[in-house]
Amino acid sequence: MDLREIKGKISSVKNISELTSALETFSALKMRKTQKRFLDSKPFAQQLANVLRRIEKALKEGNSVFLEKREIKKILVCVIASDRGFCGSFNSNLIKFTNKELEAIKKQGEIEIMPIGKKSIEFYKKNNEIVHSFSGIGDYWRFNQTKEISDFLVKSFLENKYQKIYLFYTHFFSSFIQKPTKVQLFPLEKETFDNFLKEESQKKETDYLLEPSSKIILDDVIPVFVEYLIYQFILSANTSEHSARMMAMRNASDNAKGLLEELRLDYNKARQEQITSEVCEISSTKEAME
Repeated sequence: MDLREIKGKISSVKNISELTSALETFSALKMRKTQKRFLDSKPFAQQLANVLRRIEKALKEGNSVFLEKREIKKILVCVIASDRGFCGSFNSNLIKFTNKELEAIKKQGEIEIMPIGKKSIEFYKKNNEIVHSFSGIGDYWRFNQTKEISDFLVKSFLENKYQKIYLFYTHFFSSFIQKPTKVQLFPLEKETFDNFLKEESQKKETDYLLEPSSKIILDDVIPVFVEYLIYQFILSANTSEHSARMMAMRNASDNAKGLLEELRLDYNKARQEQITSEVCEISSTKEAME
């Protein structure tokens, strides 16, 4: 490569490095915002958990339409991916995990995919006929933004359009660890309640008189519970996306810096060779003139 070509590459790599560094910073800020939303929703989660604990007996007895197991004909699978790219293997890991789990789910009954996020829609549109999909909800997934999704899922189960509903998303553990996860939304499983109560409930030994009945209260509370769960799952996926993008951009910046150092070395070598060549030419010309 000549000096002009190396100089052009150095300029391009510099621009890329600046862009990836900026994206890393933005992603870190967005990740912190979504984490704050987790904390902001904690008081509501604790109150909801306390209500569920008061009707725990009804939960254990399965006295709700949302808990009853039905003969399976159709299963809805919701897959939450991102709207944008530049997040490394975030989407591919989720889709790979989902497709692996689908092999076992297909044995239970007919499957329909409901992708959430443009990357999920793009993938499943190629191989499946998508009946329902959601995208463009926003960066921070406000509670009212996810209500449309939860209302649709609750209504679909109540109308017996689907006898089982699964949700796949990427669970956020830390900035370095995000894990694709499967959750059975309907019929709700005891494990889902137990995990939620374990994390959120502040258990108090108190006697309660429930009116009109624990079953009726349960049927009113569960849709709110599911709405909150979906909000949390989507928020977790959103946080994971920002974290994955932050790490991907950090790696890209590091690679750009490494490449920049190599290009600078190449430039210095080429420049040295050019100077040596020019000196040789001057010396040869001088000798010829003498």
